[in-house]
Amino acid sequence: MNFQYPFRKADGSQFKDAEEIFKALESESSGNFLLGNHGFWHGGIHITHKTAPQCVRDEPIRCIGDGVVVAYRLNEDYLKTEFEGSSTTEELKYSNSFCLIKHDYKSPPNKEVVPNTSNELVFYSLYMHLLPYQRYADEPEQTGHQKIKMIASGFKARSDVAGATGCIEYGSISAGTQIEILEEHSDHIHAKGKLIKGTVGGRTPGQDFWFAYKQNGVAYPRGDGSASWKAITAPERKKPDYWKGKVRAIVTGSGLTLRVAPSPQSNGALAGAAMRQVNSLGQNEDLVLCTNSVIEFDSGKVFSLKIGSKSYKMAECCFVPSTSGTATGLKSHSTPVPATFWACVEKPYVQLLGLIPTEFDKVVAMDTAIKAGDVIGFLGLNETLAGPDGGVSRSYQVHVEIFSADPRIEDFLKNKAAVKQGKQYLHLPANTTLKSKPPLTGVVTISNETFVELGKTVIYKDPEEWYEVTVVDESESKSGLLKKEGAELIAQHDWEKLGFRVVKESNSNSDGFLDPDDMPEFFQTLYNDLDRFGNRDQKVSPEDFPIALKNIEFRDHWSKLIAYHPTEWKSKSDSSKWARLDTLLENYPSVLNHEKERIDSLIFWDDSVIQSKGLGDGVLWHFHPIAFLGNQIGSRGKIKITVEMLKRVFEGLKNTSEQDVLLAEVAIQLNENCERYKLDTPLRLSHFFAQVRQEIGSKCAVVEDFTYGVPGLKGTFKYFRDHPDEATLYGYPGSNKYVSHENQIAIANRAYGGKLGNGNISSGEGWKYRGRGLKHLTGKANYQAFKDYHKTFWDEEVDFVGQPDILHTQFKYSVRSGVYFWLKNNIFVEADKGDADENVDAVTRIINRDTDSYDERRKHFQRIYKNEKIFETV
Repeated sequence: MNFQYPFRKADGSQFKDAEEIFKALESESSGNFLLGNHGFWHGGIHITHKTAPQCVRDEPIRCIGDGVVVAYRLNEDYLKTEFEGSSTTEELKYSNSFCLIKHDYKSPPNKEVVPNTSNELVFYSLYMHLLPYQRYADEPEQTGHQKIKMIASGFKARSDVAGATGCIEYGSISAGTQIEILEEHSDHIHAKGKLIKGTVGGRTPGQDFWFAYKQNGVAYPRGDGSASWKAITAPERKKPDYWKGKVRAIVTGSGLTLRVAPSPQSNGALAGAAMRQVNSLGQNEDLVLCTNSVIEFDSGKVFSLKIGSKSYKMAECCFVPSTSGTATGLKSHSTPVPATFWACVEKPYVQLLGLIPTEFDKVVAMDTAIKAGDVIGFLGLNETLAGPDGGVSRSYQVHVEIFSADPRIEDFLKNKAAVKQGKQYLHLPANTTLKSKPPLTGVVTISNETFVELGKTVIYKDPEEWYEVTVVDESESKSGLLKKEGAELIAQHDWEKLGFRVVKESNSNSDGFLDPDDMPEFFQTLYNDLDRFGNRDQKVSPEDFPIALKNIEFRDHWSKLIAYHPTEWKSKSDSSKWARLDTLLENYPSVLNHEKERIDSLIFWDDSVIQSKGLGDGVLWHFHPIAFLGNQIGSRGKIKITVEMLKRVFEGLKNTSEQDVLLAEVAIQLNENCERYKLDTPLRLSHFFAQVRQEIGSKCAVVEDFTYGVPGLKGTFKYFRDHPDEATLYGYPGSNKYVSHENQIAIANRAYGGKLGNGNISSGEGWKYRGRGLKHLTGKANYQAFKDYHKTFWDEEVDFVGQPDILHTQFKYSVRSGVYFWLKNNIFVEADKGDADENVDAVTRIINRDTDSYDERRKHFQRIYKNEKIFETV
C-alpha cells in the first residue's frame, strides 16, 4: 500500500519526512490533535493557510493512501450562519464539504513462518472543510503574493538592496527561476523575493533575497531593454475525480488497451483480459484506442484492479467519436469500437478532461478507487466569531483525521504477525550511554527513552563499527556513538514498542469533554506538561499548544497517543455530548446559538449513507495523522541498489563484467548517500537513471567517445555542419566504425572549441574538457563550476580543471559529477511530481532542453520504472 502526506511544498515536491511537516505545523495556533475549542476532544489536525498557503490556490490537499472513497459532501457554494451582535449582524461563511476514504492496510508478510502472516487494519481518512465547487474558479483576493518567472539570466541576488551597508551578494539568478514577491522596497526598484523553484546562487527553495524588480513601475529591463521577468498566471485549480458524475478523458501515450469486464467487479480483483480481434492483415491483436481518442466513464464506478502485481484505476467506458479534426478509434483495426469496454483511467494512459458533479450539499455514497497523492480538494474558507460581541476571524483550512473502528487494532499495534521488514529504528532505553566521537573523549548520557530511524544514522569505524546518532534529550541536542554490535533494532510494525499508546477515558458516560481526571496516569503527566512547556499560566488550554509542540520530546510523546473516544461528527447540538456548552456559554446566548447551528450543519455520522458503510456507533481510535504517516511512509534513508539492478539499467552490460567495478562504485555511492543526494525513492532513481542511460549509453561509458561517421558529425555538431569537408576528413566513411585517437582529438576540439568556457580549437580544451562522468560533464566552465560546488557540498577540494581525467578514472567523482547536476538544478523537485510523460519531459528540459531525444528518455523511464520496475525493492 502506498502512502503520502496530505499536502506538499509550494514547489510541488513532497516533504522529506514527518519532522519537516511537524516543523511547518508549528505556525498553527489552533486545531491541534486531541484538545479542541472549549476543552472538547479533537480527533484530527488543522492545516491552514498559515502552514500551507499554497493549498489555497496552487497545491491541492492529497489523499494519504491507496483506498476507496466511501462518501463525500460537496457544497455548491459556501454555507453561511448569521450572528446577531449587540450592534450589528454578522454573516459568516464556512464549508462542510468533506471526503471520507476507506483504507484496507495489509503489512508485508512475515516470511519466516508458514503460512506467511501479516498485520491487517481497516482505517479511514477524513478531509473536512474543503473548497466548495463554485469557488474553483480563480479568485484574485485569494491568490496571495505576486509570482514571477525570470526571463533574464545573471541578475544578482543579495541580502539587501544593492549598495546597502553590509549587503552580501549571494549569487546569480538563472533564467526560468520562479520567485514569490514578498515585499517591494521604498526605492520602487528592488523587491524581496522567495525562491519557489529554479536556481539562485547561495539560496535554496524557501529562502529569500533582494533583487532588481522594477523600473518606472514595470519589469526591470535587460540590457536590450526587454523585460527581465514575466508574471506567472495562476493555473486553473485541479479538480478531484471522485465527485459523482460523468468523466471524459483523452487517450495519451501510444494508445489505450480495451479489456473485458473483471470478475468480480470489486476493488483488488484482477483486471479483465485484453479484447482481441483479427485485423485486416489476419493477425489476432489487442484492441487499442489510438492517441487523442476520447472516452467517457462514471466516476462512481472506478475500481482498483490488478494487472500482475500492480494496481490500476479502471472503469467501464464508452467511446466518444470525434466530430472534427483527426479521426479517432481503434489503432490497428477497421472495425467499430465496442459499445462498452473496460480500460485504465489514470495517468499516463489518459488525461482527464473534466468532471461536472451532479450532487451538492448532501452526503453522497461512493465506492470509487483512489490512490495516494490523488487530489482531494483545496482549503476552504472558515469564518468564525472573533469574540462574544462579534467580529469575524478568517482562515482557509482543512481538518484531517485518521481513525479506525477495527477491533484488530490491538494485534496491529503489537505486531502480532512479528513482521521485521520495512523501516528500522534504533532503541535507546533511558540512561543509555553513548561514546563521544573522537577527537572528543568521555561519554554522553541519554536520560529518556529515544527511538532513532536507522536510515538517519551514519556508520563510524574505529575499526569497530558504531552508529553515529543525534537526539534531543532534556531539550538539548546530544550526539555520540552507539556500538553496532548488540544494538537493539525495532521494526516500524512494532507500534507499541515505538511508544504508540491508546488513551481511553475510564468514564463510559463521557460527554466528549477532555477530562484528564478520567485518564490514565501517563496521560495526566503529559497533559500537565502542556502548560509546563506552554505559556505557564497554571492552566491547560489550546493556547499552550503552539509553544509546547515546539518541544520535540513532548511532541513526540503527544503525537503517538491514540485516542479512543466518540467522533465529533456524530451528535447534534441538543445531545448530552454538547451539554457542557450550555454552561460554558451561558452568558453569551447569541454565541451559543451560533455554535450550535454550526455543529448541526457539520455532523454527518448518522446520515443513512454513512450508516450503510458499517462504521459502527462512532467510538473510534484516532491517530495523529502525521505521526501515523511518518511511521508508515518508507524512510528516505539507506537504500540497497545492486550491481545487477544497474546492469538492467545499462542493458549493454547484462552479460559482461567489464564495468562491474564502476557499477559497484555507483551502487556504493548512492546507497550510502541517497538521502543527501535526493536519490532515495524508486521514482527519483528512475528519473535519474533514465536520463543517465540516455546521456552515456547502454554500456555506461563515463568518458565521451567521438567515433562518428560523416553524417553523425554533421547531425550532432554545428561546427561540422558548417565545415562539411572536415566532417569528411575526420569521420569514418561507410560502415567501418573506427576513428583514430588523433582524429577523435581533432573532432572534440572542433566540436567544443570556443564553447562552454573552452579556448579556441588550437587550445586543445575541447578534448581536455570533453564529456566525463555520469552526466558527461562538458566544457571548462562546467568543470570549474563542479570544482566550486564540490568544495562546498563535499567539503573536499579537488582540481577537476587541472586534472580533468580523474572524472572518469576515479569513479567516485564520476558519480558525484552526475549527482552535482541533479542537486544544483533541483531536478528531484520535478521528479517528485510523478511518473507521467509530462514529468519525464520536464526533467529532460532541465538536463538538455534542445535535445531530440525526448522520446528515447520517456522510453528509458517507462522501462526502468513501469515495465521492469528495477528499483521497486531498493
